[in-house]
Amino acid sequence: MKRLFQSIFVAILALFIVLVVRTLGVPKPAEPAAASGAVTVDTALAAERLGEAVRFATVSYASGAPIDTAAFRGFHAFLERAFPRVHQAARREVIGGLSLLYTWPGADPTLAPVVLMGHMDVVPVPEPNLKDWTHPPFSGAVADGYVWGRGTLDDKTTVLSILEAIEGLLAEGITPARTIHLTFGHDEEVGGRYGARVMVDTLVSRGVKPALVLDEGGFLAQDLIPGVKGRAAIIGIAEKGYLSLRLRAIASGGHSSMPSGRTAVGALSRAISTLEADPFPSSIDGPTRGMLQAMAPYSPFDTRLVLANLWLTAPVVKRLLASTPLGAALLHTTTSPTMLSAGIKDNVLPPEATAVVNFRIRPGETQATVMERVRRVIADTMIAVEPTDSARTDPSPVSDVGSPAYALLANTVRAMAPGERLPVLPYLVMGGTDAKYWGPHSDKVFRFLAVPLGAGDEARIHGVNERLAVKDFGTAVGFYTRLIKGLGTLP
Repeated sequence: MKRLFQSIFVAILALFIVLVVRTLGVPKPAEPAAASGAVTVDTALAAERLGEAVRFATVSYASGAPIDTAAFRGFHAFLERAFPRVHQAARREVIGGLSLLYTWPGADPTLAPVVLMGHMDVVPVPEPNLKDWTHPPFSGAVADGYVWGRGTLDDKTTVLSILEAIEGLLAEGITPARTIHLTFGHDEEVGGRYGARVMVDTLVSRGVKPALVLDEGGFLAQDLIPGVKGRAAIIGIAEKGYLSLRLRAIASGGHSSMPSGRTAVGALSRAISTLEADPFPSSIDGPTRGMLQAMAPYSPFDTRLVLANLWLTAPVVKRLLASTPLGAALLHTTTSPTMLSAGIKDNVLPPEATAVVNFRIRPGETQATVMERVRRVIADTMIAVEPTDSARTDPSPVSDVGSPAYALLANTVRAMAPGERLPVLPYLVMGGTDAKYWGPHSDKVFRFLAVPLGAGDEARIHGVNERLAVKDFGTAVGFYTRLIKGLGTLP
């Protein structure tokens, strides 16, 4: 018995030593970024231009819905007036009817080009919310140190900050080391099928193999990641797939005083309840594991010990993440019933009831596996399951965080916060971006919104009082200026 206890003690001690050694082997945090060369930005003028951009109500209402083409064409004309040097130096093409593709030739045409992405369209503002806005959503007001209105965060700020940066570089007589393509879509908010997808196909058909693709997606914010104190930045290296399924229940209609054994509404309700009670399985593999490992250098020792030993601690970490909606969404394909339709009168049994359930698909699964599982879990012959006509995609491939492109991007992000030991972490984008269309063509596709988000700003995206601090818009312009200047370092 004594020998058994000794063996157990030795095993525990050996395990403890392994855990500590692995923890001590975690790389040191990146050094704080030094204050790089100052980027001169006329923030007042830039803010006024962003405000003017907001005044064009370039709204995407729904896939296939009518588009206010006059608003988009007015926005195109505004860009031409506001950025004359860009429009002299770069070739502009209108793609898919309303999207814009710019080509700015680089000094060395033999180098792989770079693609910078953004989108011009914005989501609508629900009528009941109008009274809650401090300034009207399409006023573009510049007040109290902010630019107010739809698009100041998502995503006219990207379009304008890229153009502001290039206009400034051209004023200095600077030519990029390599060609830069700018793709500004007009329908990102409804899937990007007629904007970004067509522009990607156009560039691919011309033989473009980008050294870097950058779109919106990640961001920099305070207390962003549990276990990492202070500000941190997340760069999207992949995004979830998107699928909406329509569940359709068919039953006998008739008078509500004589219901059949199974009604359409009842069958549909049970199907939805069954799906919610049986969520997709969770896993920390893929981008989420990479994010956790990247957090380790910036975490306290106890947290670092856990993150450095995921081979042992993964089940515990998975349970902790799954305890919050954000953490759970990183781990599995999500199930979200979003629309219901049934009945025409309170005393008439509807012969049909339908629901739309939206799924954000984690890497490792596909549209086909999701549909197969949904049918299997519901297991009801009264329920038909079919895709809706909304845009749907599989999860994007995972981009290479070991590439020079990611290193350049991470260093440029750190330069947004000189003097700070800023954690820059890869992560899985849970929403959708136009960058997904580059997935089959490049492993250097990244996502980052180059503005520091303040308290409450995440809720303002697609919400009430969307706004951007004038000084933070200047930071975004500086980000793109530094990024473009650094493109010569890529192989």
